[in-house]
Amino acid sequence: MREGFSRFKKHIHVSHETLEKLVIYFELLNVWQEKMNLVSNNSLENAEIRHFLDSAQLYVFCKNLNGNIIDFGTGAGFPGAVLSILGASNIFLVESNKKKCNFLTKLKKETNSNFNIVNSRIENLEFLNPSLIVSRALTSTKNLMLFSIDHMLKSKKINSKKEAIKKLPNLLFLKGKNFKEELNYIPKNLKIKFQTFPSITSAESRILLYNKNIS
Repeated sequence: MREGFSRFKKHIHVSHETLEKLVIYFELLNVWQEKMNLVSNNSLENAEIRHFLDSAQLYVFCKNLNGNIIDFGTGAGFPGAVLSILGASNIFLVESNKKKCNFLTKLKKETNSNFNIVNSRIENLEFLNPSLIVSRALTSTKNLMLFSIDHMLKSKKINSKKEAIKKLPNLLFLKGKNFKEELNYIPKNLKIKFQTFPSITSAESRILLYNKNIS
């Protein structure tokens, strides 16, 4: 086993079968990276930590969640595909790039996973009734908030932006060293407060959680 996955197992307990699926994922990522830009090349050598563990640390926030989980701008499946392999249910991977969706389709088959793949821009996405919206390395926290509000406005049961804000699902975003600055850019009138949790892959990064039940 590569050293990276040995380090992965020190942080995330997984079965042998689940680990095998993650290894298959890693190998597919390397093969497809030669044909297209799925992740940055300089992150590939340490992908077990930079991408797989970084995504897997979110599992604790969604493993007992009922309802749909939407991964905005999933790219190569981070974090949504990893969360699905770990055992999270009802995950929708939203990706506008058709070639990346082809990779996700291959990944789903090779790992016998049950995530859903949606080839769409976020703004064109049909309403998916989310319980959780998750995203990693897509855009600013403010933009993710606006995307989330706009998505809730697509519900036939919601008639105003104010109502959409009140009905927001849980939100879970992985953010880098500029997380404080991004939080300051969220419009105050939204009255949305995120809890912050340390990242196990980077001392400078944070996990941002909006839990509608306690916020």
